Amino acid sequence: MTDVNFTAASAFDRKLFWEGGDSVRYLVASLRANLTVDRRPAERTPLNIALVIDASGSMGGGKLDAAKAAALGLAERLTERDRLTLVSFASDVQVHLDAVPVSKENLIRIRTEVSLLQTRGMTNLSGGWFAGVECAARVAEDDARMTPRIIILSDGHANEGISDQNELREHAGELRLRGVLTSALGIGDGYDEQILRGIADNGGGRLHDAELTSEITSVLLGELDDIFGTLIEGAEIMLTVPPGVRVDVLGKGNAEVRGGRVVVPTGPIQNDVTRFAVFKATCPKARRGEEFKFGMVATGRAVADRNTLETSSVSVNLVAVDSMANEDQPRDAEIAEIVARTWSAQVVATAAKMNRDGAYEDAQKYIEGELRHFRRYVEGLARGQDMVGELELLARRVGGEFSSRGSVVISTLIHAKGILQVTGNT
Repeated sequence: MTDVNFTAASAFDRKLFWEGGDSVRYLVASLRANLTVDRRPAERTPLNIALVIDASGSMGGGKLDAAKAAALGLAERLTERDRLTLVSFASDVQVHLDAVPVSKENLIRIRTEVSLLQTRGMTNLSGGWFAGVECAARVAEDDARMTPRIIILSDGHANEGISDQNELREHAGELRLRGVLTSALGIGDGYDEQILRGIADNGGGRLHDAELTSEITSVLLGELDDIFGTLIEGAEIMLTVPPGVRVDVLGKGNAEVRGGRVVVPTGPIQNDVTRFAVFKATCPKARRGEEFKFGMVATGRAVADRNTLETSSVSVNLVAVDSMANEDQPRDAEIAEIVARTWSAQVVATAAKMNRDGAYEDAQKYIEGELRHFRRYVEGLARGQDMVGELELLARRVGGEFSSRGSVVISTLIHAKGILQVTGNT
């Protein structure tokens, strides 16, 4: 029997909508996992990690050296029960360590192989990724507890092998369904955030950001801490939507409709950490007093015993009312804060992609259009004006090619908002 308590909750920012139609309400769904008993450290599930390191020419200038130091720091925190794969990619792909046990004897070999990594060539990201997957997946075939966990470290853009972001996202999703999880660490301020985020989001992992080489070790070890603390993998929220209601998912491009329900993967869930997903519901015309019921359930795999867990079903209603009752209703400020952070993060990420694609004017118009609605929504929220100010600053910068300073600003905004969007202790 599992020792993990897996729960779900949901709430709207407002519970009433105008009977005349087109009212927008935001539903925040949350998942949480916690241990029902304390585990001893020795009981940790063994890990099966593949480090896939970009060794292309652009990783010079101290970046590769910092990635190597981070890899050694990670290896030294593993034990002989764990397996470590090391792959480097440039124009070619090299497998330096193929799922070796991290024993004291093998640590000498691991240190040697890491120290020999050198920059070379172009960026065949997909080739390196798939090589890491192959090594780690073989271990999982023999021991189902050994979930393959791939961590890609890269500073650039895929320019050899598969480089289409949609195709890479599809591969990540397919691998996730096969039990292979992929996270990514973007190095510097010039990496392709859309490609790495797509791989991590669809791959059931996380995208981390290390703007400075000095941050690489702490960020990578932070990912390892997340893995150590993970209780649930492959978590998915499934939302049943009433007929006539249109639902969009904020900030997540990997939602799909399955079996008549909106399904949103949330990634791994650590002990005592809450994951959120935000749904934008646009209501149709309805009879006064008519109720729209939204049902939600979530599933995931317990890391310790690989059993599939399902939360209890939860439901929440919206009620059609006249215009006066609609306008007079209160708003849940805590839910609205989560909505605002997620909405803002989506605007930042979308505008950043437009800017990188050279659509400067479109990016500026997009932010200005979103701000017209966003300003009204955040009125009265504790950080509302701060978030508006951040988007206004971005709107001024996004209309032209970013300088290195501009890239730092947008990278910081994306990184900070991504953390707020996904996790939060309660």
